[in-house]
Amino acid sequence: MRKKRVLLLSCAVILLCLCMIVGGTYALLTEQVVTNHHLKAGTLDVTLERTALEYTKLDDSGRLVVISNSDVVDFTNLTTENIFGLTGETKLVPGGYFQATMRLTNNGDVAFDYSVQVKLKTESNAFAEQLQVSVVDGEGNPIVDANGVPVFDKKLSELGTAQSIDTGTMLKAGADTFTVRVAFLDSDENNDAQGLETKFDLVVTATQQTSPAQ
Repeated sequence: MRKKRVLLLSCAVILLCLCMIVGGTYALLTEQVVTNHHLKAGTLDVTLERTALEYTKLDDSGRLVVISNSDVVDFTNLTTENIFGLTGETKLVPGGYFQATMRLTNNGDVAFDYSVQVKLKTESNAFAEQLQVSVVDGEGNPIVDANGVPVFDKKLSELGTAQSIDTGTMLKAGADTFTVRVAFLDSDENNDAQGLETKFDLVVTATQQTSPAQ
């Protein structure tokens, strides 16, 4: 699973020197005032970490058991690891799930808005149609659209490449958490998903606020 950061700054580093403002009387007496102005752009510095992981697996007797991991893993930069710790040998059975809690931290100078996006990378199939995807905020509330409808409480097959939702605003030195869960629903169609694969991306986008606070 790929992680992306989009870091947008509305201004560049500017160095302005205003000098030689001259005034006097008949050029007999002269004064010179030199004023130097230095403007430097703020920085957008974002950290994305996984703070908790919970998932199910089959034990030696073939029963589902729940595994929890509270190790903090940094996903700010591109990495071969994905947020659920999946490998090529990982298999999900009906009733099973993977759940990751992510923490987004503002380490820079500027406030920013951020969004979460779930993108189905492969063509939909019977497996994607039976995977339920949900994203909730740090208080356990679903992320909703402008009409108050949960955005991510849907089947993976319903989440196209354009599915994105503004999630929140992050002030300087702020931090937010959200939890992503993918569950394999128990249904009469489970046999149709045997041996199938599906891929999707979780994309977190941070964009600097450019409008003055009201």
